[in-house]
Amino acid sequence: MHRIQWLSRLMLTALFALQSGSVFAQADEDEITGEKIQTPKTVRGVEFTKIQDLNPNAKGTNRPIKQKWAVVIGASRFKEGRLSPGGAEASDMAQSAKEFCDYLLDPNGGRFDKSHVKLLLDGNASKQNIMSAIGPNFLGNGVGPDDLVVVYVATSAFPTTDGNTYLCAYDCALDNIYGTCISMQTLMTTLKQNVKSDRIVLVLQSAYSGAAELESGAKSLTQTYNLDISKVALGNGFIIMSSSQPNEITWSSAFSKNLTSALRQEGGLISLDKAFAVARQKTEAETSAAGWKKKQVPAMKSNWTGAPLVLGTPPVERVANLPSSVTSFLSAEGAYLKASNLIADGKVDEALEQYKLAIAADSKYADALADYGAALTMKDDWQGAAEQYKKAIAIRPADELFRINYARVLDKLGDKQASLDELLNAYRINPKDVSLLKTLSSKSLAAGKIDEAVRYMQEAVDLYPKKSEFRERLSAALLRAGDTNQAVAQAKEAVRLDNKSVTARTTLGSILLVQGYVGPAVESYKEAVKIDPKDANARFYLSRAMEQNGDRNGAISNLHEFLNACASTDPRAEKAREHLRELESRGN
Repeated sequence: MHRIQWLSRLMLTALFALQSGSVFAQADEDEITGEKIQTPKTVRGVEFTKIQDLNPNAKGTNRPIKQKWAVVIGASRFKEGRLSPGGAEASDMAQSAKEFCDYLLDPNGGRFDKSHVKLLLDGNASKQNIMSAIGPNFLGNGVGPDDLVVVYVATSAFPTTDGNTYLCAYDCALDNIYGTCISMQTLMTTLKQNVKSDRIVLVLQSAYSGAAELESGAKSLTQTYNLDISKVALGNGFIIMSSSQPNEITWSSAFSKNLTSALRQEGGLISLDKAFAVARQKTEAETSAAGWKKKQVPAMKSNWTGAPLVLGTPPVERVANLPSSVTSFLSAEGAYLKASNLIADGKVDEALEQYKLAIAADSKYADALADYGAALTMKDDWQGAAEQYKKAIAIRPADELFRINYARVLDKLGDKQASLDELLNAYRINPKDVSLLKTLSSKSLAAGKIDEAVRYMQEAVDLYPKKSEFRERLSAALLRAGDTNQAVAQAKEAVRLDNKSVTARTTLGSILLVQGYVGPAVESYKEAVKIDPKDANARFYLSRAMEQNGDRNGAISNLHEFLNACASTDPRAEKAREHLRELESRGN
């Protein structure tokens, strides 16, 4: 009877609070247990916990928020120097991320618990750390179906030839964008597959990276500079905000600063759509004043049902202890990060001990297992490395990098077929990783599978049409395939793309020589020597071509230069000395 009276009183209290619009919490006392019951605050978009809990089948994004989680990522500095934003206005991505994180943790702002927020800045915003945080290790292990998730990303970004948008992690490489950066498609898929909640807010402040776009060749094929959120397939409960329209460049952190400021209004209880409208208006006004080329109009797309979301809504449950799996991961992560820093400092033995501690704390920490394997290769323990990679792959079978590195270890151990199988597995996971495409092409050439070698390099060229190196490799494969016309066309394109490349000049010269165009081949080799007079390969090829062209003295001179420039272990050196003596004796 007491329980019925208590429940009736709670429902009446809730109804009165809802009608009056009160935002104050009222404490009641359970007449059976004597415990204090905190009646939840009435904020738009949130229902009362106790009433909602009576209906376990209730659905929709408008149900109570039990817990709140966030991952905040900001990168202003990158391992790849060419990616670092230029100018003060574009270099504060990490600072804006920190400010957003401060808002989330503010008891009068976002009201997130510190243990539920992970902040990754600059060097810590590596691809592995980001994917672990938004994947199974942090959000995937901690978030429940009735929780709210916020993911904030401030970093360089660029469109690519495949129509996607890629975000730069700290350790991404311009010469392998598709293998080292994070595509929006991958980000969304990872969240959908690992996070149990259907209420996810994604905030993107993506500073346009012309350097990355130039490398991928996208600039000549598209006029987009930022994510086109209209093309992003949202799941139920997703809200995505972008710092600018797809045909605009994000020049600064104006959107993030304005959004953070707006979200602090009304004691942090302002609705997200209202805060976005304020931030959009301010950002558009500020960037328009800076010049029309720098104008930014933030965009928002939502698949949210029910009343507007309020990020500052207090969770309706007390913050519970982190799940043991998350606690284990966080404990292991500390040792893992120490190990990574020790590796960077060349302290391999100390790093190995930290990796062991990380794995002892969390035996399912795939990144720690894989990096432990990588460290073991530095000690020439290839068998031990293989065991660690096998464990890492068993935990995360869809990680291409694990499989590529495992393939290298297997190759070192002499298991060529198993190595190739792992490379093909990696290719099925990500057919756009150019380091993988180059390796597969080389292995195909070595195995006499010339058509496959050509296909792999053609795929690389399609991804990076402005990359001279890939044109060179494709021309060499085409030459092996007997297609000399296409081979010379690709070699000439490689020279056009990079006329300071010695290898592009020597590749073109070699193909011209095969075609019988000795004079043009000589000229191509001479250009290579002009670029780098001490390049042993260029001198060797030039000597051979000059001899074929009837220039004995030129051949002798360049053979001398080759012998002066080549390494002592160069297998061509001894024969070159013999041939040099033969050429010189002809003049006597």
